[in-house]
Amino acid sequence: MSRQDVQKLLEEYQLIGELLASLQTQYTTVTELLEELTTALDGVRILKNGGEGRLVHIGAGLFVSGTFDTKEVLTPLGAGYHAFLDFDNAERILQERIEEYSKLKTSLEENIQKLAERAEQIRQILERIGVR
Repeated sequence: MSRQDVQKLLEEYQLIGELLASLQTQYTTVTELLEELTTALDGVRILKNGGEGRLVHIGAGLFVSGTFDTKEVLTPLGAGYHAFLDFDNAERILQERIEEYSKLKTSLEENIQKLAERAEQIRQILERIGVR
């Protein structure tokens, strides 16, 4: 293996490491978004089913008790736009977003796996030829 080949492998290994770090950051963000969307969907479903007093999460683990007589929720539509939608439509939009982000999460998982496998192959080659 020529010196140039080794240099190319080292550069590829470094690039893969940077890509993996970026993909893992994206993966973490998507996972957090999925958790938030799932929580919102659960909240819409609870409101949709009615009933008496509910605990509403207001952040940092804090909740307030309240009763709700509303039939709509302010729902993000994308691109910074929001609209008051009935529970069924809000639920549909949240479910669509969950599906989109789930697909993205799966794609990220696959890409991370492929890059990790390639990084391992390069690492083994470099170890065999004595480069560390």
